[in-house]
Amino acid sequence: MKRMSVALVVAGLLSVTIPGGAAHAAPESKSLDSVVKAIKKQFAKKSSVRFSVKRRGGPPATWDMKASGAYRFRASGVYAADTTEITQEPKGTGRSRGISIGREFYSQAYVRSKDGKYIWKLPATVGKWTYGRNFAGVIWGEDLIHGINPGFLKLGASHGATSADGGTFEGVKTTLHSGTVAVPELGERQAGMTFGTEEEGGSWSGPITWKLWVGPDNLPRRFHAIMRFTRPEGGDAETMTMNIIYRGWGTPVRITAPPKHLITDEW
Repeated sequence: MKRMSVALVVAGLLSVTIPGGAAHAAPESKSLDSVVKAIKKQFAKKSSVRFSVKRRGGPPATWDMKASGAYRFRASGVYAADTTEITQEPKGTGRSRGISIGREFYSQAYVRSKDGKYIWKLPATVGKWTYGRNFAGVIWGEDLIHGINPGFLKLGASHGATSADGGTFEGVKTTLHSGTVAVPELGERQAGMTFGTEEEGGSWSGPITWKLWVGPDNLPRRFHAIMRFTRPEGGDAETMTMNIIYRGWGTPVRITAPPKHLITDEW
């Protein structure tokens, strides 16, 4: 598995699926039911949340990444996303911004060297945006390793999740839900890190050790995951850590397409 460079992030076409072993279910945890219900209530209300992400490590060749942005919801989940991502790459610093609205996708990105020169940029004119639609890689889905993804939380609940006092996070008393689940697929696409529960052939699989801090309203405040990527033939595992912070549940968020005069069909 190779983490997407800025170029691939912008294209939004890459969907890497990396299978391996098997997942064995334990008795389902009921304590996460209230979290899933609270999240789905936000979906039904067409609410929103802001987020920030940090990722480190992973299979080669990968780069440390920071991202921030906002999600808008509809009943099925995330409908719109506005994400800015920063990566530290061998030749310089990459910066990309992607706006997804339904199946419409707008993006701009570049890599700059330490002396400020552009090594690569798309579109070629800074400030312009590329446009495309129906890119599977950018669409939110139940396969994401994410603290607000009901699909992942249900998987965690079915594999012996536990609950405890989570202390205080950013002034809010929390409950800490945690667990470990081994999945036969680990992967990455524009929308985030992914898991699969069916083996379809590939080179990576492994356990996900996760923690989720939720407030008194059962809405996530912080999600932490450690993913261990292993090959079926053995060898050293590669570790990725991911931390996501959620803020401003229900605070109005506007996610709109860029002005038409700035949009190109350049890829």
